[in-house]
Amino acid sequence: MNDYYTTTGTISDKNTLILDGPIPLPVGRVRITVERIMVPPTGENFLAKLHTLQRALRASGYQSRTKSEIDDQIQAERDSWGE
Repeated sequence: MNDYYTTTGTISDKNTLILDGPIPLPVGRVRITVERIMVPPTGENFLAKLHTLQRALRASGYQSRTKSEIDDQIQAERDSWGE
């Protein structure tokens, strides 16, 4: 049996830690080290940030490249390779 296991979990209040899965240890006291991890944005929070970014880009006058411009750039790069 290992002396330690690493897993992730969620702090649900000041005294409760909900683990993402079981740990193969017998019932008893354990030592816990907690490290905050950054989770990629998901769901509505991500969409809200994306919409905010899109609004900022429109407000700044940013114009994305057209398909034709991208295709021309790719072709110019390929032409520079020679044979």
